[in-house]
Amino acid sequence: MEIGSAVFLAVIQGLTEFLPISSSGHLLAARLLFGISDTNGVALDTWLHLGTLGAVLFYFRSVWWGIGRSLFSDDPASREQRELAGKLALATVPAALVGYLFQDEVVRIFRTPTWLVVSLMMTAAVLWLADRRPSQNNQLARASWHDAWLIGLAQVFALLPGVSRSGVTMAAGRWRGMSRRQAASFSFLLSAPIIAGAGLASVGSLFETDFFSLQLLLIAWLASFLSGLVAIYLLLRFVERVSLLPFALYLIGLATVIWYVG
Repeated sequence: MEIGSAVFLAVIQGLTEFLPISSSGHLLAARLLFGISDTNGVALDTWLHLGTLGAVLFYFRSVWWGIGRSLFSDDPASREQRELAGKLALATVPAALVGYLFQDEVVRIFRTPTWLVVSLMMTAAVLWLADRRPSQNNQLARASWHDAWLIGLAQVFALLPGVSRSGVTMAAGRWRGMSRRQAASFSFLLSAPIIAGAGLASVGSLFETDFFSLQLLLIAWLASFLSGLVAIYLLLRFVERVSLLPFALYLIGLATVIWYVG
């Protein structure tokens, strides 16, 4: 694979991981529409996800530092941080368990143009329906354990290529009464453990092949990291003023293009 193609995919990954439009779906769509090789595609996609993991760790570094600090303190703020960490851990369990047991089968069955179209349309419908729900004044750290569990269950569907992880988790948060910004923040924080687990489990196989050079991987990781930071900043800045409907309409349009091209 050429470096230009890898960077192109990395930028797509970074921008779409946090926007509710499916990074996995866009990576697959880019390969279909632009004729980019899908050889070792799952391994490369996993590596690019580690770039966006770096972005969410860096952007929310004060939150992660607070969680780490809370392990050694018992003041009220630390208790809230530990509670948030517990809820993130709880919400991670469903997707981590299903992914561990069935990820290979999911890739084999659903990594096709037809299922991609179906998944994109499903995500569009979920975004449109959830965004019609009224917001409540929930605080991120005060979201209930029930909220966290339901958001975690929604994340399971993001194992399907074309179903947006941030989209379904944001939609679940909105359905539970969170504001758009609160739902987006929880979704971004929730991405860290699931991406880290999947990435660390798969990164070994990436270096077992000579299909990718070390230079290509490092440049692609950096491109994914930087574009991921841009996506987080833009979405959190504008999410309260922009509904999720434009993202739903965009997904419908992309699904239509893939349907006719594929």
